[in-house]
Amino acid sequence: MTIHWVRVLLGGFLIEVVLAIVLLGGFAAAGVDIASGVSTASAVIIGVGCFAAAFLIVLWLGRGIESRLVLHGFLMGLVATSIYVALVAGSGQMAMALAAYGPATFVTLNAVRIVGAVCGGVACERRRAARPAVL
Repeated sequence: MTIHWVRVLLGGFLIEVVLAIVLLGGFAAAGVDIASGVSTASAVIIGVGCFAAAFLIVLWLGRGIESRLVLHGFLMGLVATSIYVALVAGSGQMAMALAAYGPATFVTLNAVRIVGAVCGGVACERRRAARPAVL
């Protein structure tokens, strides 16, 4: 009943990589400039993307974890959110991000990433509980 720290760190990193590739690439391909401000539609797309990426990556990496899947999901989401906040703050763009999103939207979207990861852990737990025991 240990915490699989390598999977937690890998999961958090993968969540951020997938979000960067899919969301930033998608917005760039669509010609949407989110640096100037995030519209309501863009915020919804970002929120759905954050939830889905975290959920699916935890669901995938959770297959090899024996116990405490919800905790592992929470930790993966926390690592991903910490990476994002560290990148934004480390590059000196925190004020710009808060201005583009708005403080409430910024916090909400970061919380959605963690909620998606926790829901992925819950889904793993349920899937594991639904499997018949092997004798």
